[in-house]
This record gives sequence, C-alpha cells and structure tokens, in this order.
Amino acid sequence: MNELKRLCKKFTELSESDINILERVSVNLPRISELTGNDTFVDALTKNKKDAVVLAWAKPPEHSLYSASVVGQLAYHYNEPAVYHTLKTGEINRDFRGISQEGVPIAQTVVPIKNEEQKTIGVLIMERNISKELEQEEKVGLLSYTAEKLSSTLMSLSVNEKNFEAWIGNGIFILNKHGKITYANKNASGIFTQITGKEALGSSFLILFASCFSISDVLEHLKNPVEIYKEDRCYRFQSYPLIDEGKLSGCAVSTQDLTDLKKKEQKLNTQSIIIREIHHRVKNNLQNIAAVLRLQMRRSKSDTVKTEFAASINRIMSIALVHEVFAVQDWDTTELKEFCKRILGLVLESLELNSGKIHTKVEGVSVNVSSSQAIPLALIINELVTNSIKHGISDDGGHIFISLSERNGMINLIVCDSGEKLQGQPFFVQKKGLGMQIIESLVQNELEGFFRLEKKDGNTCAMVCFPKYAGDKY
Repeated sequence: MNELKRLCKKFTELSESDINILERVSVNLPRISELTGNDTFVDALTKNKKDAVVLAWAKPPEHSLYSASVVGQLAYHYNEPAVYHTLKTGEINRDFRGISQEGVPIAQTVVPIKNEEQKTIGVLIMERNISKELEQEEKVGLLSYTAEKLSSTLMSLSVNEKNFEAWIGNGIFILNKHGKITYANKNASGIFTQITGKEALGSSFLILFASCFSISDVLEHLKNPVEIYKEDRCYRFQSYPLIDEGKLSGCAVSTQDLTDLKKKEQKLNTQSIIIREIHHRVKNNLQNIAAVLRLQMRRSKSDTVKTEFAASINRIMSIALVHEVFAVQDWDTTELKEFCKRILGLVLESLELNSGKIHTKVEGVSVNVSSSQAIPLALIINELVTNSIKHGISDDGGHIFISLSERNGMINLIVCDSGEKLQGQPFFVQKKGLGMQIIESLVQNELEGFFRLEKKDGNTCAMVCFPKYAGDKY
C-alpha cells in the first residue's frame, strides 16, 4: 500500500475509486510544481469534517517554502480557511493570503478535485512566497504622504487646468524637492527605464535633462509640454508644482510615449502629400483639356458653337479650381465664401467682360464645405453666375450679388443679379436649358437640397439650399 492510500485509509472516509482519482492527480504534482514554480499539495477532508490531511507534496526546483516534508500532517481549518472553504463548497479560491507552517507569508490558490458524481473529494493547492510583494506594499505605504499630495495636485489640475484630460492614462512621476523620484506608476517607470536604463524609484529625475540642476529648473523647463527623443522613440513631459503649506515640496511630472502617435502622424502626412499631388495633377490635366477646347473654339466660325465651347471650358475650369484649392491645403474642407469669389472672377475673366461695368459682391457667413460637396458647388456657382451675366446684365452693366448664410445645419447660397433685361416681364422659365438642368440635377442628387428662382425688388435671385456635409463620404 502506497503512502497516499495509507493516509486516506487512516484519516478519511474516501472510497477506493475516490482514492484512485487522488492518486492520479498526485502523479502530476512534480510537473505542476516545476511549471508554476510553486509548492503543490493534494489534501483531503478528515473524518472530523473540519481539518484536512496532506496526502502528497511536490516542491519546485528552487526556493521551496518548506525545508522538510509535510505529507501526513494536518491542515487545521482555522489556519487554512481557503482549503476548508473549497473542500466544503467546491469553489476555487485564488491568491488567498496566509502564513506557512514555517512562518513565511504565502498566497494560496486552492482548486477542488471532484469525482464522477461531481462531489469534492480533495483539493489541489499551490502556494507561493509573497515576501517580496509585501515588501513592495510596505514601500507603497511609505508613499502615502506623496500620494496624498498627488491627489490634491490632480484635484487642482481638474479644477484649474484645461489640459487635465491629458494627464489621465499617462505616466506619472512624483519628485521630492531634491528632484529624486519618490513615486512612479507603471507607465512612467517603463519610460524612465527605456531612456536611462535605470530603475525609476529612488533615481534622480534630473538625469533626463542636461539643462536641469534643481527642481526649480524642472518646473521652469517643463512648464509647457516638452518632447525628447531617444533613438527612434519620442516622449513628452510636463510638470506641475507640489505646494505644502505655501512652500514648494516637489513636483508631479506627466509623461507620455508619443512614438506610435508620431508614426501615425508621419503616415498621415505622407498620405496627405500624395493626395495633394493627385489634386495637382488632376488640375493640370483639366487645364490642358480646357486649353485644347480653346484651340478648337478659335477654329470655329459659328458664334453658337463658340458660346457652347466657352460654357464647357468654364465648367472644366470650375472643377479644376476645386482641385487647385485641395492641392495646396492639408484638410478636406474648403471655405465657401472665398471659393465663390474665385469662381466669380474666373467666369468674368473667361467671358472677357468690362469688369468696370459689372459690380460684384460676396458676403455672408464663413462656412466650410467638404470635398465631396465642393465640385458640384463649383459647377452650380459657375452656371448661376454665367446665367446672371447672360440674362441679368444689360449692355450698360449691372451687379451680381452672392450671399451665404447657415441656419439649423442648412446652408443657403443666393445669387442675385440686377435683372434689367427682365424688367416689366413676368418671371418664369419657358424652357430649361442645359445650365438649368445641370443646376437642378446637382442640387438634388449631389447636395440633397433644393433650388428655386424668384423675382425680388427688381432683382432675379437664384437660391440653393442644402444640408451641411450632406452625402459626405467621410
């Protein structure tokens, strides 16, 4: 009879089949102990239904908690409550703290061993030495005063500073008045070690900055965020003073690893450059197309054909203007008021009109539109301005007025002309030309808005109303 079976017969009421299960588990104890680095045991409940008996034990290759075998000894319920609790309930207990038989602080994980009827017949116990953890906790306890000061500092930041959110989730250092690190959270410790190769706690923070020789230098140098580079990594630091009874007692320093963010910014900048280059090339291609059409237009002797060519060229140049705008800026929106001024000037120049006789004005709110709206708007504005010049300006001149407004997420674009050719005539459109069809199609399908013409105070006004960023793909 082996030792485990003998102990079971002597101390427990387990059946032969239950004992066989415990024997099979005990065979694996050495492997479990080697894998986890813990002392491992198999215990079973004794006949008194309170205490347990140690049936098997395996120690790790190094640093066992026990100098001699404890097999056959009793584990009393008041000394090992986690073992008793698991034996009675079948529940797992993890990292339950206690003291070993040799007076060493331990953390105990207890797992039930069950038979085929799911009855708990024993427990598998893993014990590890937590002396170093307790020492660290004692060190943390010594930092309670520092933590209190940090708490008051962060409270002050949350009330008085706009950038408090930037501190949340960052690495945090606490320095005493000599610049020594008395506290560093996990993020801060990792960053300090990456830069200096040293442990943060107890080191001088001043070694990070060659120009800083005191805590006052740190506060002055890091008053605003400062970035430093170490090989291919980038870190940001910012300080905040700790005041105790009106005197400087140290400072808190927030730090953040910006390496991944910088790489993403670099990637975005590269993509932005590529996109701007694409816009530039598209603009050049459209201008080349317009130049070819101008050559073709000059070969024609028909005024009607020349007029149609000029209209097509203006439409192409309006689209080219959109790509010109996005070829020189880093964002994906454009300011509509300035955009209207440029298209207005483009149309007047292309028609070779006497600008002194035509008075133009663009006013209203400053509003940005997305790139997906800019091209249809360019065509719409081009058609409206061209239509105003053709039908709303007399030989003696006139005026063209563009107004922009925004309300409740809707943008209103109004193009008015003096309408002198239509004075005294009823206002209606007998037949919709290509320009009017283009306007209505773009407003409805691309901008998801509506369009209408009206006569107001002797002026002819075209109004385009559309939701801001409607149909935007971003």
